[in-house]
Amino acid sequence: MNHHSLKRNAGYVSLPIVTGFAIMFTLSLTMLFKGTLMNRDQASKSQLRVDYRQREEALLHALIASFPGRAMDCMKADYAEGTDYAWNNIFAEAVTLSAASQRLSPEILQSLDLAGKFSGDVGDHASSEVQSWITSLTGEPGRVTPGTTAYASVFALPAFAGKVPPLLEVGAALQTADALRPIVTPLKRYPVQLPDLLADVTAHPVYNLIPYPNIRFGYAAPGEPFVAKRNWWAFTVNYGSSTSTVARHYVLSLYEIPSQMPIEAATFAAIGTHQDGTAWNVDTVSIQGSVYAASMSVAGAYGASRLAGRSGIEMTTDLDLSGVTVGSDFDALGERERLQAEHGSEVLPIALSANSGRLAFLPLPTGSGYLHRSPSGTTLNAFEDYTAGGQHCRITVEAIAMVSFEDQTPTSIRVSFPNLAGGTSEVVLERGSNWPTIFESGGADIPFQTELTNSNRSCLTFYPSLLNAWLLARNAGSVATNNSIHFGVDSSLDPINVRIVSDPPVLEDMCVIIRQGKDLTNYTAGLSIVAPLRVYVGDDLNAIPAASLPAGSGLAAGTEFYPPLSIYASELRVGTTGFNRPIEHHGQLGSLASSGATVWQPLDMKSGSDDAVHSDSITAELKPLRSPAELPPVHPMNWLVVIEEIPQD
Repeated sequence: MNHHSLKRNAGYVSLPIVTGFAIMFTLSLTMLFKGTLMNRDQASKSQLRVDYRQREEALLHALIASFPGRAMDCMKADYAEGTDYAWNNIFAEAVTLSAASQRLSPEILQSLDLAGKFSGDVGDHASSEVQSWITSLTGEPGRVTPGTTAYASVFALPAFAGKVPPLLEVGAALQTADALRPIVTPLKRYPVQLPDLLADVTAHPVYNLIPYPNIRFGYAAPGEPFVAKRNWWAFTVNYGSSTSTVARHYVLSLYEIPSQMPIEAATFAAIGTHQDGTAWNVDTVSIQGSVYAASMSVAGAYGASRLAGRSGIEMTTDLDLSGVTVGSDFDALGERERLQAEHGSEVLPIALSANSGRLAFLPLPTGSGYLHRSPSGTTLNAFEDYTAGGQHCRITVEAIAMVSFEDQTPTSIRVSFPNLAGGTSEVVLERGSNWPTIFESGGADIPFQTELTNSNRSCLTFYPSLLNAWLLARNAGSVATNNSIHFGVDSSLDPINVRIVSDPPVLEDMCVIIRQGKDLTNYTAGLSIVAPLRVYVGDDLNAIPAASLPAGSGLAAGTEFYPPLSIYASELRVGTTGFNRPIEHHGQLGSLASSGATVWQPLDMKSGSDDAVHSDSITAELKPLRSPAELPPVHPMNWLVVIEEIPQD
C-alpha cells in the first residue's frame, strides 16, 4: 500500500513540473512569434520609407527636368493663362516622367489579397488624378503657394515661419497668376531689408547679394554671397494612400543669376593654355573664385578655388582646389565618395551640374543674336526681351550712309536715346552738315567720329568721356541712366553703299573704336557696349576708381571700386596698330558662344592690325562680382533650379 501510495504521490508531484515547462515553452514561442511579427513590421515600415524616398527622388528629379522649360513657355506667352505651363500640368508631366503614377490596379491588389495593405506607391493608377496629392500649402489642388508678399500670412504659420527665403513683391495680378503658373519677371523685387539680403534693397531690389544654396554644384561655395534673385514657390506632396499618408512640404527655387564668375561660358573652354599651346604665365595671371563652362579642359588652376561644369571637366594633371587634390576621375563612382570623405563634406570644389542631384543649371541663350537689335516695330515676348542683349541698350548708334561700298567709313549716323520727357529723341549727324570732323570747329565735343586703323579698316570712334555733356545738351538724362550703347549698321536707306555686316565680320565691314575712356566715373551705374562688329579698345579703359563706394553696395569700407563695364562684340581687339602693347585686364571674361566645335581660349586677347595673341604681354586678375553694384547694365543670365524640403519639427 505504502509503495503504491508513494508511486501515486510521485505522479502528482511531476504534473506541475510538466505543466510549468509547457507554459514556459508556450510563452517562449509566443514571444518569439511576437518578435518575428515586430521585426517584420519594422522591416515593412523601413521598406515603405525606402519606397517613399525612391518615389520622392524620382518625382523631384522629374520636376527639376520639366520645370525650367515650362517657366520659359509661360514667359514666351507673356504670362497669359495657358494649360501647357500651368502648375497642374507641370506636376502631371513630372509624375509621368518619374512613373510615379504607375501602381498595381485595384483588381490585381484584390486578387493578391493586398487590398488595404501598406503601399509604397505614391501616385494613383491614373496620372490625371495628380491633383489629389500635390497641392499648395493650404491644400488647394493644381496650385502652389508663391513666395511673394500676397501669401505672407501662410508663411507666418508655425510650420513655415523662419524656414523660408525672403519674400518677393510684384503686382497683384501677377501674384494671383503665380499660384497657377510660374511667373519669372524683372518686376518681381525684394520689398524689405532682411538678414539674407546683404546689399541695400532700396538700391538693389532686383538682384541682391544673397547666400549660395547648400548644394553639390559649386558655381559658388555654399553660403558664399553671390549676386542673384531667388524666385520660389512652395507646395505639398501627400505620399501614400488614403489609409497611410506622409505629407512633405517643399520649396522650388529658381535663382536668376547674372553672369558673374571670373571665367564663364556656355561652350567648351580651354583653361590655362593659349591657342598655340603655350601656357598662361603663372606670374601674371590669377583667378579668384569659381570657373564655369559647359565643358572645359584645365591645365592649371591659377588660384581658382572651384571648377564647375555642365557635362565634363578634363585635367592634364591633378589640381589643388580649396585644399582638395582632384584629378580627371573626380566624378567616378568610388572616387567621388573618397573625396567627400577626405573633405568631410558632400560639397566638393569640383562638380558637374548633370550629376549634382536635385538641381539644374541653365545658361540662357546668347550666341550672335545677343549682339543684335530687332527691327523697329518688332514686338518681343517676355522671354525674348529677357534674354536680349543689344535690345536692352538705351542708346543706339547706326551708320546709315558710307563713303562707298568699298570704304565703309560712315558719312551719316543716326543716334537715338531716351529724353527727359519720357519719349525717344533721334539725332542724325551728317558730314558736311551738322557733323564736323574732330579737326573742325565743334568736332572735338561730339562723342562719335570716324577714323581708319593701321590696317585701313573703316571705323566709327566712340569717346565715352564726351557722351554725358552731349546728352545733357539735348534734353536727355545723364550717363548715370543712359549707360548702354548699341552700335550697328542700317543698310535700308542706302543699300548700294552700306554693307550688311557679315557674321563674323569681314575686312570690309565697319568697326568701332573706343577712345578716351580711361575715366568712367561719371557712369555711376556702369557702361555697356554691344555691337555685332569688330570693336577695338584704343587706349586705357576704365582705369580710374570711383571716389567713393556706391550707396547700399554691401562692399566693405575702403574697397576699391571701378564702374562696371561690359563689352559684347563679334570680335574684340586691344589696340589698333601692330604695336605689341601690354594688355592688363581686371574683372571677368566670358563667351557668348553656346555650342559648336570651336574651343574658347579665354586669354587669347588679340592686338590690333596683326590679329596676334601676345601671351607674354598679358596680365589678368580675374575675379567674381562682389556686389550687385558691380553688375553692368547689360549682362547674360543663368538659371539655377533647386528643390529643398521645408523641415518640420
